[in-house]
Formats: sequence, structure tokens, C-alpha cells
Amino acid sequence: MKNSLLLSILLSICFSTLGQNSKQFFKAGKKFSEINDFTNAIEQYTQAIKLDPNYEDAYLERAYAFEKNKQLKEAVSDFDKLISLEFNDEIVYFSAAKICYELEDYNKGLKFVKLVLEERKVKFDAYLLQTQMLLKTEDYSNAIASADIALNLQETAELHYYKALAFEATNFQDIAESEYHSALRLKPNYIEALLGLATLELELNKLDKALVTSNKAVATKEKGQEAYLIRSRVYAALIDYPSAINDMSRNIMLNPNNADLYLIRGTYYQEFTQHQNAINDFNKVILMDKTNVQAYYKRAYSYEQIANYNAAIKDYTKLTELQAYDGNAQELLDKANVRLFELNRESNKPQIVITHPTPVNTNEVNYAKNLNEIEITGTIIDASAIKAVKINDVNIPFEKEEKTFKATIGTVNTETFIVKAIDAYDNVSETTFKLHKTEVDAPVVALLAPYSSDNGEIFLDSDNNTLYIEGNIKDESAINSIFIDGVTASFKMNDIKPRFMATIDISNKNSFTVSAKDIHGNQVDQVYKLNRDGISLLKNNPMGRTWAIFIENSNYINFPSLDGPGQDVTLMRSALTQYDIHNIIHKKDMSKADMERFFQIELRDLVKSNGVSSVLVWYAGHGKFVNDVGYWIPVDANRNDEYSYYSINQLKASLQVFNDHLEHTLLITDACESGPTFYQAMRSEITERNCGDWQASKLKSSQVFTSAGYELALDNSQFTKTFANMLSNNPNSCIPIESIVIKVTQAVSANNQQSPKFGKIAGLSDENGTFFFISKDSK
Repeated sequence: MKNSLLLSILLSICFSTLGQNSKQFFKAGKKFSEINDFTNAIEQYTQAIKLDPNYEDAYLERAYAFEKNKQLKEAVSDFDKLISLEFNDEIVYFSAAKICYELEDYNKGLKFVKLVLEERKVKFDAYLLQTQMLLKTEDYSNAIASADIALNLQETAELHYYKALAFEATNFQDIAESEYHSALRLKPNYIEALLGLATLELELNKLDKALVTSNKAVATKEKGQEAYLIRSRVYAALIDYPSAINDMSRNIMLNPNNADLYLIRGTYYQEFTQHQNAINDFNKVILMDKTNVQAYYKRAYSYEQIANYNAAIKDYTKLTELQAYDGNAQELLDKANVRLFELNRESNKPQIVITHPTPVNTNEVNYAKNLNEIEITGTIIDASAIKAVKINDVNIPFEKEEKTFKATIGTVNTETFIVKAIDAYDNVSETTFKLHKTEVDAPVVALLAPYSSDNGEIFLDSDNNTLYIEGNIKDESAINSIFIDGVTASFKMNDIKPRFMATIDISNKNSFTVSAKDIHGNQVDQVYKLNRDGISLLKNNPMGRTWAIFIENSNYINFPSLDGPGQDVTLMRSALTQYDIHNIIHKKDMSKADMERFFQIELRDLVKSNGVSSVLVWYAGHGKFVNDVGYWIPVDANRNDEYSYYSINQLKASLQVFNDHLEHTLLITDACESGPTFYQAMRSEITERNCGDWQASKLKSSQVFTSAGYELALDNSQFTKTFANMLSNNPNSCIPIESIVIKVTQAVSANNQQSPKFGKIAGLSDENGTFFFISKDSK
């Protein structure tokens, strides 16, 4: 029925909104109030007030609606507005005063009560409310005067109780006691008056009367906690601690989580010399409130009484932390410390332990050989406090609590240092330590997987959240720790050149840091940047993970230097940016030792560790063909020493070691000086392949393409120019090496240069597959 009425009200509002005036909104608000829908009623009264800002009845009804809706502050605001409109209605203002009392806004409430009393009508309830609010504002003299006027109108126990409170607050205890009795004469079981009187009698040391009054308070069974509390205080004043404790125990049963009750009972136990029971209660207080000063203070005293000085010291110390300027706590702390000092007297010598630099053995310390001074830190192990620490007979600062010390000593012309420790009881210990020089170079980090560029950049080819990392550490000393972004790497501890590995989380990371420290504290923090630009390259690429290796030898010692290799490598690298090349390694000016190490060890490990499927190796530099053997010329080669050249047979032997891990190998050599170089590796004629031939990319291939060499006079290469142009201008999704070979051969031959050679590499596995350059645009 209520819902139907609400619907009809809403419909009537909707159909007449355009023609509404303030009275219609007011009328709608009254209807909502009648069905106790005060929220909608407030909205309608508000609309009425917007149309007529001086609409007194709308303010009045909205104030009542706010009150019913528990929006008391808003209700008072509307009553204030009625005052400004000179609205006079004592009943309305009395309601406003009561709301102010509930809101604890006593000054504003007194303003409304004044308006009620100005009507010159006898208002007992108004004087009673005024008395209560005057007490709250601590205006005791006016509270007494107001109560007297109200008593002339009607005598009540409450008014005598209020007068008693006011007289007691102004130190008129005798009058207050009389008023309490007057209240109890009218209302014998008035619990507030009984509690107030019992408290006052206790303060006046009328203990027998206080016990009688507090017994009456307990008997009412009202406000049991307060009644038991005041009676327990009376019992304690009468030195009847068992009864006092029993009353507090009853209180605690009623309120087991009240810390104040445990504190009071603990105090009674303490005064009754039952210190362990007292400590138990103070423990409960501190569990509930770790900053309760009284609990620490009292517990410390009880600890002292049972000779537990250590515990007392801790509580007194805590007190000084909580109350830094508590002189009494400090005095008690000083006295307890004296007693504790004598109780703890011992004759054991302190033990000296050096913590930095890390000792080689008990009495020998390592330090970096390039340092003229070092910082020594250590710890003194002793049951007692430490009075002094000296190094080489010089007092040094130390932490008294932790018993740790730190000092800087010189190492020039010094092979030892002496540490002396003296404890509080003058027990002395002296230890001589030897100084041992160590190397100072930081470890060197070399990643195997994933491969990083010379500037520490790693090109990721998958969007995995984790990254497997493998590498080597080189150092003169044993390695003590290896961390990768805080993750401990797996390695052989205390090895000089350990291999390490770890898997780390790289989600939301742009870099990671490899931190390696040797046993002497020399540390490297190598940062590697993560480049995710190539993540999409590996997906759907039939060639798999593809790497390009450029060997650029230009600055020769005993052969003419060349500008062409540098230009050609730059040209090729630019052309390859259009293709799915996941990593490029660019080696410059390699010696023979560099070449041997790179192809025999480094490239082998990189291919295996990084799961490389296809490799393009491009050599640009001098070449030789001597006694039917082809050579690449290292930059440190001697003209008349064939042994100083890098043999193609040696290259093939190195490739054979890890050829099983590769699907496609393509060697391209653009070597200066004419000579077939790789001619002995050539066989079969060129057959042009196409990108739709899946077998060509899935079957293994080992191919070589070699130029006749640079023209020394010009130091340039038609071979490389045509090769790069074919890659740069290719419109298709891929291009096979055979297509490039045909065009390069035609261009070189047309330029009256010796024809390049192309074929399979003898000695390496080949299943008649081929090398495709896959365009990035094909994805």
C-alpha cells in the first residue's frame, strides 16, 4: 500500500513539474513525510525553498525530516535559518536545543534554550536542559543558578545530582555531599548519585560511609563495572586487598579486553606484595597497549622486588624511550643499573673478531695492494659492556650496543696492526693481525647466452617473461659471488674463471645487471640493456634464429691498409636491416689468435648457447691463395710467413665442430688480391631457388660465395655493391642466395673483373637446402 502511495506521489510530481510552485512542492513533501519517506520529503522541501527562500514552514518541515533521517547537523542549520527569519515557536526551538545536546554543540544549544525561555512561560524542561548544557561547558555557577530555578518549579533527583556535580567541581565538597543525599532521598537507587557520593566519600576519607554507599551501588546491578571499580578502591583504601582484587576480577570477567582493569588489579596485587600476579596483569596490559607507561613502570618495580634486575632494566629503559624527560624513571634506572653491574661481574677476556676486510685466517687480513689505508671493522664478543677499543694504542669509536667498531689504518711500511679491547670490569684482550696485499682488478663478465653487442645491448627475439643467462667470469682471484638482478647465479664457488648460469624474470625490465665479486672484494656491476625491437622476427621465420658475422680487416701492419672493408660492411649492415637477422656480430682488425679463438671457441659456444639455426659469415679484407690453399689475412700477418695467415681449412675444421647445431651456413668472402681462395670448396652448378620451396629452407645447407677480390688501386668492391643492391631493392618476401649470386656474377663479369665462385662447402653437411634472406615485411 505504501509503495502504491509513493508511486502515485511520484506520478503526480512528474505530470505537474512544469507548473509547480513552492506550495505544491511543500505539499508533496508533506505527503512523503506522512509515509516516512524522509529522503524524498527533504528533496521536495528543498525545491520549495529554492522557489521561496523565506518559506518558514518549508524550513520547519525540512528540519523535522532531517531529524527523522538522522541528519542532525542539517536540521540545526534549518533551525538557525528560522531564527534569521524571526520565526517564534518555543516548541520548535526546544527541539533544536535537544538536537544540539545530542550533537554535543552545547553553545548553540544554549542559544536555542534562551529563545525558549524568552517566551516568559514556565519551562521546567528548558531549565533542566540548560543546566545539563552549562555543566558540559563547565559554567558551574550558572549551572547551579539554572538548577535552582528548575527546583523551584519542580524538585527532582536529577537536579540535585547536577548541583552536586557543580559544587564538587568548584571544591564545595560538603555542599556537594548534601546535594547527593538530597538526590538519593528522592530516588534511593539513583546509580549516578550513588557512584558520585561513594567517590566523594572516598576522597573525604569517609571510608565506612563510602563502603556502605558503594555496596548500595553494586546492589542496584546498574553500571556494574563502575560500581565494582569504586568499591574496589574503597576496599584498597581499607587495606582489604583480597576484596579489592575480587571486585576487579568480577569486572574483568565482564570486560576481558579492558586494559585499564588489568592495570588496576595488577596495582592491587603489587600493593598486596603478590608481585608475580601483578607482573602477569601488567603483561596483559602491555600486550594490549605497548605504549602504556604506567604498566612498564609498575612491572619494572615488581621485577625489582623479585630480584629480576635484567627485566627491570629493560622496562626502565623502555620508559625512558616513551618518556624521555621522566626524571623518576631515570633515577630508578640508574639505581637498577648499579645493582645489575655488580651482579653480572665476570673475569672472562673479550674476544676480538675482524669482519672487514675478510680475514684469510684467524689473524691475517687481506687488503688491495693499491691502497695506502684501509677501513677495519670488527666485533667484540663479551658478556659484559665494552669500555674501550684501541687499534695500535689509539682509542677508536665503537657501538656500545652492537659492540662493533670501525677505524681507518695506514698500510705504508706496515705489516701488522694490534687491536685491544677492554670490558666494563677491566678484562683486557689484545690481538695482533697480519696485513696481506691482494690484487685490485675487478672481474670481467662475458655473456655466452644471450649474446650481447659490444655496447652491452641484447636483442631479444621472444616475448618470454624469463631469460636464461649463461656466461664466463675472468679474474686473477677466485670468485666469491655472482648475482643477476639479485638472483644468485649457479657457478663453481671459489673458481678463478667460473662459468655461470641463471634464469631471471625480465617482465617490465629494460635492463639487468650481472654483479660478480672476487674473494678480495673486487666487484664488477655489468649492465646489459634489453632491446625488444626484434621479438617478432623469429616467429614464422623458416630460417630460424639467424645471425650475421662480419669480419672487417682494414688496418694491416705488414700489408697495405684498406678503406673498402669498412665501407662494404657498413653497406651490408644497412641492407640487412630489411631482413630477419636476429643478431649481428661485427669484428674488426682481427689477429690470427683472435680468428682462431673466435671460430674455434667463441662462435661455437654462442651458437650452441643461443640456439642459432642459420649463420652468415662475411669476410672483407686481404686474402691469399698459396700452394693450393686459401687464406684470410689477419692484421698481424707477415708477408713472407705463410704460417701467420689464417687457413680456410682451419676455418672449415672449426665450423665442422658445431655444424650439427646449424641448419644453414653461408660463407661470403670478399678478399683483396686475386685468387680463388675458396675454389677448392666449389662444386655443382647454380640452380635458382624460390621462396615457396619449403624443402630448400628445411633441408640443411653449407654454401660459400667468394669474390675474386678488391682492385687494389680503387680499394672498392663491385661484388659487395651489387650484393647490397639486390637485398635493398628486393620487392619480394624473401630472396634466395642463388638469385643474388646470379646478379652479382653478371655485374662483376660486366665490369671486366674475375668471375666470383659459388657452391657447397666440401666437408660440411649439406642436404641441398639453401640460404634465404627473409624480409621483415613478410610477417
